[in-house]
Amino acid sequence: MVYVQLRQHLHPSYFQDLDGVRFISSSYADESWGPKFDGQPYAPWYSWFPDSPYYGETVPYEAQENNIKDFYDTGVANKAGIAVNIYNNSYSGRIAYTNLAQNGIIPYSNLDKHFLSGRFNYDVSEDFNVGANVNFTTQSVNGDVYSDGYGNNTSGSFNSWFARNLDMSKMRELKNLTTPDGYYASWNWWGPNLYPYGGDDDGYQKATFWFNPYTWTSQYDINRQTDNLIMNAEASYQISNELELSAAANTDRRNYTREYYIPYNIDYSAANSSDFYNYYVNSFGVWKDERQETNFDGRLNYRSNFDDFNVDAFVGGNLRFENYNRFNADMSTGNFQSGGLIIPDVYSFANSAEQITPVATDWEKKVYSVFAKASIGYQDFIYLDGSFRQDWSSALPADNNGYGYPSIGASFVFSELIDNDILSYGKFRAGWAQAGNDVGAESINSAFALSSNPYSNPITGSSVPLLFTDNTFIDPNIKPALNSSFETGFDLRFLDDRIAFNATYYNETRKDEIIPVSLSSTNGAQNYLTNAGTSEREGIELTLQGAPVQTEDFLWDVTVNWAQNSTIVTALPQGLDTYDLNTSQAFDFVFVTHKLNEEWGQLRGAGFARDENGNKIINPNGTYAVEQNQFFGSVLPDFTGGILNTFAYKGLSLTASIDFQKGGQFFSLSEQWGYYSGLLEETAGLNDKGNPKRDAVADGGGVHVTGVDANGNNVDMYVPALNYYGQWYSNRLAEPFIHDASYVKLRELSLSYNLPDRIIGGFFNSASVGVIARNVWLIAVSDDNVHGWDPSEMSQVYGENGQLPGTRSFGFNVRLTF
Repeated sequence: MVYVQLRQHLHPSYFQDLDGVRFISSSYADESWGPKFDGQPYAPWYSWFPDSPYYGETVPYEAQENNIKDFYDTGVANKAGIAVNIYNNSYSGRIAYTNLAQNGIIPYSNLDKHFLSGRFNYDVSEDFNVGANVNFTTQSVNGDVYSDGYGNNTSGSFNSWFARNLDMSKMRELKNLTTPDGYYASWNWWGPNLYPYGGDDDGYQKATFWFNPYTWTSQYDINRQTDNLIMNAEASYQISNELELSAAANTDRRNYTREYYIPYNIDYSAANSSDFYNYYVNSFGVWKDERQETNFDGRLNYRSNFDDFNVDAFVGGNLRFENYNRFNADMSTGNFQSGGLIIPDVYSFANSAEQITPVATDWEKKVYSVFAKASIGYQDFIYLDGSFRQDWSSALPADNNGYGYPSIGASFVFSELIDNDILSYGKFRAGWAQAGNDVGAESINSAFALSSNPYSNPITGSSVPLLFTDNTFIDPNIKPALNSSFETGFDLRFLDDRIAFNATYYNETRKDEIIPVSLSSTNGAQNYLTNAGTSEREGIELTLQGAPVQTEDFLWDVTVNWAQNSTIVTALPQGLDTYDLNTSQAFDFVFVTHKLNEEWGQLRGAGFARDENGNKIINPNGTYAVEQNQFFGSVLPDFTGGILNTFAYKGLSLTASIDFQKGGQFFSLSEQWGYYSGLLEETAGLNDKGNPKRDAVADGGGVHVTGVDANGNNVDMYVPALNYYGQWYSNRLAEPFIHDASYVKLRELSLSYNLPDRIIGGFFNSASVGVIARNVWLIAVSDDNVHGWDPSEMSQVYGENGQLPGTRSFGFNVRLTF
């Protein structure tokens, strides 16, 4: 914090009113390592420009409580629907319409969704029935709502690079504030000392790294439109009492369009120079894709009884056709050297300064199938089932594109042999099944892809389209992956179904997983696609349901479920002990790695180096020594479960749903940057001497560090807070930010009331009102999860990387039937 000393030959005249006033000299640093809050006056970012209503004013230098929380709006969703049913002895139909309109938590974001459905069935005769279903959904999403990670202009800033003294109400009010030269003003500016130097493209007079988040969300226009049409037609003919012939055709078509527009106002206010950091050009982009899957299905069904035996069987076939096409043309949003639009805000590719090479993708896939299934029952208490399916996929090599998979199962309703008042129902079941998996269309067909960046001739300067070869070799003997599973369990009900208990054990082997194996680039490719992975999955699932209290007017019903699963990687490509998943990583802090003979999805990264006694090794400068490639455990939990309680009294019903999870690991990138940039409270406060951590070590400040040096000698010292909390990034030290993913959570709470007939009269068949709350309360997390991350809402496999905050919602509903 320094005082302004204006130089009239350098500083603009409109700074004169603030001559001698305190200001933050390092406002360009988007961190929170600034001077200590003292409540004394200073000149904030918005007081320097004449168009500000607060021009020339000062405010106390103090923290703004909840300034990040205050940025987000309260999302409001309105859902309304109507349904009409018609029926008589020979036909039935239903038409329904629902609209969902929602304002998002991010300013200037919204969703509008319309759903229309129709169903019709008609008995042409006693033996012949036809039916049809149509579902159409159209949805538009506007606003920057899917930027859910590091670097996005809302949570990507708040979670990593921000300041605690910023008044969010002023940010909202002054989203359109500009400097006298017309540049958008920002909290993250270079400050009055550097402002008069201008710099290339006037960079010192513009935002350093970040715009005002309200400026960005109001100016950046991104919208997504999704249309989904599902149609189904079916017919059945009863040939005889035992035989029925049925046929069906259905199609599922989805059209998706994404468009974004960066206006000239943002371009003009961005520091579009290699000497600066905030690059945006007037640009736009379009993505359109269409997916369609069509199935034709025919079956011959047989049902009959033979004395004590009953048989239910069918044979059939299916034709599946998948189509996909995509068009994508995006201008570079940061190409200030040769990009942007020639005529501002004229959004046409013909107006682009850079050559745009659209990328088009078009593929088809066909799968032909035959299948059969039979179930034989004896006296309604012993059943034996068997099935077989054979698929032929166009995505596999033509000479090896067929794969079959059988299943067999049995069940025994032993309660039929027991006559007592306690056991109402008891069944034992067991089954074994296989399922095959092929690959995506064109996965094994090498193709020359068209680059979105054309080749520029260095002599003539002309640009021509650029094709590049596939970087993956294909195993000529590749075959479908095979999943074999065994499952057994029992279902019990007691006391006239007042109590129920279900238990299931399963064991599953996934063999010949199709995965890309990394190759040396000297081979001419980066990957080799082959059958190379095997994993074994084993687990149990238990469910207990009961009605502890049940009277004529009152019911308490409770359901408890618990599940434990273990997935072990039992085989990897030859010569490999580990295999990294192709997932988005967090600045290479952590990788999700499959390790041979270990649980699926291990978090791998750098950890603290320790001696044989477990003491942390300290470098001479007081930072921690690092050991690379440590494994911190699996992202998968040890067990999961839930408790569902329902209390009903006459027409009133209260339901509460609790989820819980034990174990699993996650990594938080926000915590790492929060320490690095000084945002988190742990970086401030007092050390164990009772002195401010951020004070100089010589003045009693700093962070207390203990351990041993490389020779085993004891180390006991204090390290400057800036150095201590800044060491994680330079060393990519992940261990401090990996936490246990255990939690207990009240996920949903609802209260509803069915109005009695004496209130609704004869006009309605039924009427109910209700309130509901979702994501109500994170009751408990692991002790090491000190910042209260919700492990059930992680945006990445490995954890989170600057994601948007979780939301709690409250709703009110009214249902009427005529």
